Amino acid sequence: MTQQDNRRDLLKAGVQIGCAGALAALCGPVGPLFADEPDVEPAALAAERERRKWRRRRLIMNNDGCDAMVAGADTLEGFLSQRDRPILNSQVDSIFYCTGATTMFTHQAQVGETYGSFVRDDSEAMARHARHNISALHQLGHDTLAATAQFCHEHDLEVFFTHRINDIHDTSLDWERSTWKREHPEYWITTQEDAAQAGGGNSPRYWWSALDFAKPEVLDYLYAIQRDVTSRYDLDGVEIDYFRSPMFFQPNLDYEPATSAQVEILTAFQRQMRTIAYRAGTKRGRPLLMSTRVPATPGCCRHVGIDIERWLQEGLLDVLTVGGGYVPFTEPLDEMVALARQYKVPIYATISASGMKPPYNIDEAWRGAAANMWHAGVDGIVLFNYFPSEPTARINEIGSPETLRGLDKVFAIDQRRILEGDLVQGIEQRQVLPIPIPADGSAATAILPIGDDLAVAGRDGRLQSAELWIELNNADALSDTQVDLNGQRLTAAGTEGAWIRFDPQPNQYRLGSNVLAVRAGNAVANTESLADIVHVETRVKYS
Repeated sequence: MTQQDNRRDLLKAGVQIGCAGALAALCGPVGPLFADEPDVEPAALAAERERRKWRRRRLIMNNDGCDAMVAGADTLEGFLSQRDRPILNSQVDSIFYCTGATTMFTHQAQVGETYGSFVRDDSEAMARHARHNISALHQLGHDTLAATAQFCHEHDLEVFFTHRINDIHDTSLDWERSTWKREHPEYWITTQEDAAQAGGGNSPRYWWSALDFAKPEVLDYLYAIQRDVTSRYDLDGVEIDYFRSPMFFQPNLDYEPATSAQVEILTAFQRQMRTIAYRAGTKRGRPLLMSTRVPATPGCCRHVGIDIERWLQEGLLDVLTVGGGYVPFTEPLDEMVALARQYKVPIYATISASGMKPPYNIDEAWRGAAANMWHAGVDGIVLFNYFPSEPTARINEIGSPETLRGLDKVFAIDQRRILEGDLVQGIEQRQVLPIPIPADGSAATAILPIGDDLAVAGRDGRLQSAELWIELNNADALSDTQVDLNGQRLTAAGTEGAWIRFDPQPNQYRLGSNVLAVRAGNAVANTESLADIVHVETRVKYS
């Protein structure tokens, strides 16, 4: 056995039993895993990395790895047919593949664990399928991450390993909680008992199994996982997913921001992840790109401990993906796009199928959300929790402003939901519904983003209609509701249930933010609000 083989075995043993001392001795906080790892990226590879970071990524499919957890995925073709083959010949240019929940994976992990240890015969179907499929694929000589990487390269697709470094699904899915996490509850951000006393899912304390990044042992273990993956798989890049779930330090449990010292911890962590990628790329002679997925505004990033501008200044990432996709129409992207442009990094916004709830689970709404993102200046769009089983118009339309042009759309204002970002950050989205209409006659204001230039389309004769629809939670209030669009009073064109329709002229709309002022026509005594605005949408039809 060589000295390097011995070091590998010692490291594997150390991380599997959670031995921080072994990790620190072998890795150090910033030292190389193996003696022959290079410390500096050669200039030629740096230039090649700069070129590769700007490759075309119209759509990025973020695959959560559940394609290994369904019936029929126990052969290579059965596995690939779940999510990979359906996106061929579409606008999807990259697959960011997540193989598990922080320390438990579908790939054959040498550091971390592979699903199956805690699956029982009476576990839910997803767990039992995972255990069976991973084992069957392994017996056939296949590995989920390796198979995905090979498939992507055979079809000229880019492939990243996306690591959800603080996934908390194991708060409710016991079979996803690894031995390491079970044996080290001191690494959790809080306790199950604390979560129970806090009132369940409406409190960030419910995320009791999140890892506490103030613990050096946690960072060491995540470094080791990253070194294992980057040293053994033929990847184009890795993504560190800070958004799922974005809570790393205890102040966030009380909606308080991370401290300055904690911000430094997370910056050092990202710096080391970048170094691991540099070294892996240099060792193989081909650069390994570094991506991060973070909250959609610098303020939200800072709240959880991410100094995103400093990361960009220091060159700690090549690709930036932002947001959870839960407020796809109104995600405030302006600040992040400006930073990405300033530091010359491509940026990608997220649309999640989980955010496109009824009535917006239609192609027209997906087009509207995508048009807003393209207008904000992104370089592409991330598809999250969206896995078509066959080619769809959606993945051949929304990946380009050109293919969206002239297609019918719905533009809307998002609904307020209990979201990961809201729970942890304690920061409200800039614009979400419902909004109460004051009973005293003052205006409730709402911002409706529209990513198509309806005024130009109207002048060109391409626009058939652009109806504005507003729904209240009280149909009786419709007759006493006044609406201004960008400072101009509108006349109601009709009602339908609790909806009121307007037919603005195309030139009354603006490209970008449209300001709605909604008020009671007559003041109402003895109440605070006339009604709540629960939906706002513009339904666009082209000739």
